[in-house]
Amino acid sequence: MKKAAVIIFENFEEMEAVAPIDILRRAGAEVVVATISGSLETSGRSSLTIKADALFSDISRETFDAIVISGGPGTMNVAQNPGLLEFIRRHNAQNKIIAAICAAPVVLKNAGVLEGRECACHTSKEKELAAYIKDTSLRVAASGNIITSKGAGTAAEFALEIAKKLISPDAAKSVATSICF
Repeated sequence: MKKAAVIIFENFEEMEAVAPIDILRRAGAEVVVATISGSLETSGRSSLTIKADALFSDISRETFDAIVISGGPGTMNVAQNPGLLEFIRRHNAQNKIIAAICAAPVVLKNAGVLEGRECACHTSKEKELAAYIKDTSLRVAASGNIITSKGAGTAAEFALEIAKKLISPDAAKSVATSICF
């Protein structure tokens, strides 16, 4: 069974975390929700609290088949987190799937894994990520092992692209059909 880590933090965008958690589980992946905050209970930008499966510090030495980083207003508070950046670099070196949505592609830039890749991001981060954006109309960009997306409105499409690469195109299509996507 493929295993994915979905990373959340205080003020994460709930839709950008929950869509990948749900869709990847429906597709057959084992999903571990890990929080960078000091408590398993982490509140998002809309004050929804999610209870994570683990603290990031407890899973940071593990290897996953995919890493998903939610975006949202709290992204900049973790964008320079040394442990998270190293976690991303290690997984990239093993060609594991690394997915980031909204503002989270900035974390990938800070980890140095966007070189030679195309990305999509929230419009508020387009100037900062201009070197990696070839087409601002892209809702989801898949470039090698890196998958990025614009924001909350693209969360399901983003999650289905991860499922397609992590599990299979058929699994992603089956989930898309079952959720009327």
